[in-house]
Amino acid sequence: MSVVAVADPKPEEVPMTTCFVIAPIGNEHAPDGSPELLAFEENLEIYEKVILPACARHGIVPIRADGIADTGEITEQICRHVLQDDIVIADLTGGNANVTYELGIRHLTGKPIIHIGENGQLPFDLSLIRTIMFKRSRNGLVRAKRDLENALKGALENRFEPLTPARILFGLPAAPPAATVAEAEPDDPDAPGLIDRFARVEAQAEAISETTEAIAGFMAVIAESAVQIGPVMERASQPGAPMSAWLPAMTELAKAMAQPASGLRESCTRFAGQMVEMDAAVQTAFDVIEAMPPEQRVGSPTGFLEQMISTAESTHEVVGALGEVEVGMRWLVKMSRELRVPGRDLTAAVKQVSGVMTRIADWERRARALI
Repeated sequence: MSVVAVADPKPEEVPMTTCFVIAPIGNEHAPDGSPELLAFEENLEIYEKVILPACARHGIVPIRADGIADTGEITEQICRHVLQDDIVIADLTGGNANVTYELGIRHLTGKPIIHIGENGQLPFDLSLIRTIMFKRSRNGLVRAKRDLENALKGALENRFEPLTPARILFGLPAAPPAATVAEAEPDDPDAPGLIDRFARVEAQAEAISETTEAIAGFMAVIAESAVQIGPVMERASQPGAPMSAWLPAMTELAKAMAQPASGLRESCTRFAGQMVEMDAAVQTAFDVIEAMPPEQRVGSPTGFLEQMISTAESTHEVVGALGEVEVGMRWLVKMSRELRVPGRDLTAAVKQVSGVMTRIADWERRARALI
């Protein structure tokens, strides 16, 4: 009897996470004091003090364009990394043209991309994308490294949302804008105080109130469209009427609802974005008020808390009304393909507002606990 030795199966290899860094490289061989050399040194500092240690925390080896060892056309290699790597980190400091170009390519992939940038150096047209902002100080770079570690953890756990270009390209549903810019550091002399934050929140609340009025207006138009088409639908539902009698009614209703449904979706998207942008200031104000003795919370702090409760209550009403309209529309969409476009807009509108309800519920919870 022969004995055959069976080798232990090899453990399955876990593929290494690839990470490419988009950044303005500069020129290390440029003359002393030149802008090219300064750009090289400044961005190398961010790479070595923020990006490298944050990636090392997760076992990731980041690659910059000047670190590509392969032979071949450098532009092609960069494009491959931008398109194919698991994660891309983009340093937007200074609004470098090459960085912006590579950034646009990556946005179309729908893959994780993390934006970082020096405070005050972020291009305006990219300022609404969620970005890790840092101040070029010892404490600022430490905070940036910590924030980047958290962002990388989210990307590794698939907790990220494709940006608008990828959503359009792949036909994905719209998501509420999650873009915010990190607040200034506590030791920053330019950081806003509590009254500054109250004023900021009040201004944002006014803009939100205008958006809410627009939402209510579009919902009223949609409801009126359904009322006006009522007689046609009644005739179509008479005993003995053929099913084809419904077609003119559905077509007329779809035409009447197309514009207000689209406007409602846009308004709800704007509403969700405003809520997300407002969140950082609101939460910081809550933290400051929470640290106050109860007897010192009279005046502006109490008014702020009452405003947050009122905002939460009115938002609950909007979501409830939107839900009722969307449920009715869901039934009509099954009746006729003519209504699918406005039906999708209504469904997207509900999702946009529902997506920020967790934040708003947290505002109400904290406000009621402090008032």
